[in-house]
Amino acid sequence: MPRRYDTRYDFDLIVIGTGAGGNVAAHIANSKGKRVALFEREAVVGGECPNWGCVPTKALLNAAEHYKSGQNAPNFGIKVGSLGYDYKKVRAYKTKVVERTGTADGDETFRKSGIKVIHSDAHFLNRHEVTASGKRYTAKNFVIATGTSDFIPPVEGLTESGYITFKEAIDLKQPPKSLLVIGGGAIGCEFTELFTSFGSKVHLVEAMPRLLGREEPEAADLLKALFENRGVKVHTGALVTKVAKKASKKEVTISVDGKNHTVLVDEVLVASGKRPNVDFGLDNAGVVYDPKRGIKTNEFMQTTARNIFAAGDVVGPYQFTHTASYQSRIAAMNILHQKSNWEKADYRAVPRCVFVDPEIASVGITEAEARDKKIHVRVGMAPISIIGRSNTTDRSTGFVKIITNHRRVIIGATVYSPNAGEMIHELALAIHMRVTADTIAKLIHAFPTWSESIRIAAGRVK
Repeated sequence: MPRRYDTRYDFDLIVIGTGAGGNVAAHIANSKGKRVALFEREAVVGGECPNWGCVPTKALLNAAEHYKSGQNAPNFGIKVGSLGYDYKKVRAYKTKVVERTGTADGDETFRKSGIKVIHSDAHFLNRHEVTASGKRYTAKNFVIATGTSDFIPPVEGLTESGYITFKEAIDLKQPPKSLLVIGGGAIGCEFTELFTSFGSKVHLVEAMPRLLGREEPEAADLLKALFENRGVKVHTGALVTKVAKKASKKEVTISVDGKNHTVLVDEVLVASGKRPNVDFGLDNAGVVYDPKRGIKTNEFMQTTARNIFAAGDVVGPYQFTHTASYQSRIAAMNILHQKSNWEKADYRAVPRCVFVDPEIASVGITEAEARDKKIHVRVGMAPISIIGRSNTTDRSTGFVKIITNHRRVIIGATVYSPNAGEMIHELALAIHMRVTADTIAKLIHAFPTWSESIRIAAGRVK
């Protein structure tokens, strides 16, 4: 039976952006026989994560972890001889990892499946039509997944003196001898971890009173202490007010409590947050947005224009690849089905991971957020130092914290431990399924594993 198309439009679906927020929807719609076009302004498809973000940074962090393991090997009776690193080969490994994602061949993959790829910015003319490279394209429905761009703070002399973002940081020929990082969120902390591991002298500056502002204060305080123990100069409640070129270096003025002091570094890395990419004619399409917060959607990922949906970082509330994929799937399925069968987005159990050493992983709400919501909170905590895996690995720094409501149903958790990013999903599932701490406490956990600390923390909920 021949496919039926709405001949009023060039495509059934146009997706703007080929990152996780866009390509999932494109593939789903295409698999259902829809005519799909993808617009991508970059030379490669795939978006930020596989090309410049998650994948290359985690590859570099993996190399750094191996280097640190070599440094610690004598503690276990292992002879390593003269230990060093070849950063050219570290970068080569990172490049190989990016190549294995297949983004370089992504255009061909899309086209073979019948999806049209157009490398151009798209600008809305109305809610059914965009223009790109002088041509007009129409579609019955749209999914916007334009992502974000780095927010560069208006610091005196910053632009003139020069700076790098994560995109340049992943491709440096050598780690800088000294570095100042602006921003103590996940990105800033991960690059602090990376370059400190390779011997850089790092200053980390965060305007908020603590690092990782949306996470539990216990995690932030421990991370700060661990960084400082490794020689990082952590400046919280601080602002960078001026950058000046000094020969081959940069003099950075930092203000804390109204007092200024300067540091001299080789490079400045800006990791001070993101801003949504919304400057492409959304007003013409009737799509409501906020320049700082992004595109407004309802729980079905639908914008204020009923045929236009949005997903990924440009929407929020999280800027994670896994959230973007989730939202993109919801958008596509809701486009394809009758409204009575639409699926709602549920963010109760979104895992958040920070790839420092040891890892920090969280899910649900924090204790402070729960109290702000007037929830009668119960808390259970356990240090990882009390479990067998800590003893066998000689790693004792970290903890598990579990938050429940008055019925002891788990509503939030933080794991600060080796492999925390893997461990957190037990607690994410618990939140998703509305499991009590008592159920987790009674569940048999293998000995000796890091996950035993979750069982113990659950058993300590009071």
